[in-house]
Amino acid sequence: MKQLLAIEYAKLKKLTSIKIIFLAYMIIIPLMMYGMEAFFNLNPAFKQLLISDPLFEFPQIWKYTVYSASFFNVLMGVTIVIVTCNEFQFKTFRQNVIEGMSKTQVISSKFLLVLLMSVMVTVYTFLVGFILGGLYSGFGNAYEGIHQIFFYLLQTVGYFSFAFLFAIIVRKSALSIVLFIIYFPIETIVGIFLPKGLYQFFPLKVLADLTPMPFFEHMIAMEEKRTNIDYWFMPTEWKLVLSFGYVLLFFGLSYFILKKRDL
Repeated sequence: MKQLLAIEYAKLKKLTSIKIIFLAYMIIIPLMMYGMEAFFNLNPAFKQLLISDPLFEFPQIWKYTVYSASFFNVLMGVTIVIVTCNEFQFKTFRQNVIEGMSKTQVISSKFLLVLLMSVMVTVYTFLVGFILGGLYSGFGNAYEGIHQIFFYLLQTVGYFSFAFLFAIIVRKSALSIVLFIIYFPIETIVGIFLPKGLYQFFPLKVLADLTPMPFFEHMIAMEEKRTNIDYWFMPTEWKLVLSFGYVLLFFGLSYFILKKRDL
């Protein structure tokens, strides 16, 4: 495993575009959180949605941190697309096989890269929430609600494995990036016209719902009280099971395609 990761690192360390995207991600997350805080401060009417806990205090901050970070998983997914498509463009997949690696090892190295990048992004997101929460409220109940971070990790693996699948199907960086990005609104638009509740089973919808808007449940409760209409939303346990299933599906399809295709 160490050898496979060392090979992937050697490929990545000279890619300036990847470093720029990572840096942008690291800067944008805390900026977005402060932007949300400023929005609530400038619009007192929305503060009722916070229910009780201030935004930057534990345990509420975990919900806001993963919700803010989830918007930019698309940006990080682009890095997976770039790295994967480079393998085809520069024929490094083929070169690795020529140098003695099996196809399974080559594919496993990319899976490890997807998982490693997911962990890196999640660790950074955890640190943002942990540090800000500690500064604003101390660390006494820092681990209350920490399960939100694990939901975010699963979501990240799902998005990244989906990006990887897109890249190996299309193989062209620019086209893969465009199709990967526009798939998100396309899935949403299609979901609008489907029977009630069916859209919640779509892959990216399931993954997105792992980190919902922090005050979403409160908003729905207010709407149900106002309209006397009961809304059905997928239980968390279902989301977790389906998310794991979609991750396995994305990796499984990727493995099948790479094993059958000429690298």
